[in-house]
Amino acid sequence: MRGKRMRINKKICWIFLLAVGVINVLAPCSLLAQPEKTGLTLNVIPDGYYNVITAGQGKTIFLEVWNNGNIELTNIRLSADFPKGWTVEFNPGLIDNLATGSSQTVDVILRTAKDAKKGEYNVTLIADANETRRVTSIYVRVESSSLFWVWVGVGIGALLIAGFVFIFMRFGREEK
Repeated sequence: MRGKRMRINKKICWIFLLAVGVINVLAPCSLLAQPEKTGLTLNVIPDGYYNVITAGQGKTIFLEVWNNGNIELTNIRLSADFPKGWTVEFNPGLIDNLATGSSQTVDVILRTAKDAKKGEYNVTLIADANETRRVTSIYVRVESSSLFWVWVGVGIGALLIAGFVFIFMRFGREEK
């Protein structure tokens, strides 16, 4: 009886070892057979809601281009859709390749038109790779470049100072 039980235990061990061996061979193949996934993410750094620019001036923002897929991305071209009269420059404007899990920071230089009116504008940033495309938008608030109110404030301040000097000189301390 004991010999029969030993033979059954040996058979079970061999079947178990064979199953483990087959799993070890086939498991890596299933991992390699995953479908290709392209992933491209665009993040504006810092991720603020508004970017404030004075009319006729420029501002540099930073864009992080990140490959979150499982294939390398190639020939990533950066462009933008922006209001008439504005300019948008990318440095660099072309990323040759971006390995999986890696990122690259790009300088984006926004310049408004000299006659841009005060208000909120939308600028669309586009990344076109050979494998995929991603679009993101940022909001830009344009402040007036006019110094009118600055000069009004300076004028009121000068009038107040002149008024105090006049009052002090006219009604100043009398000597006894």
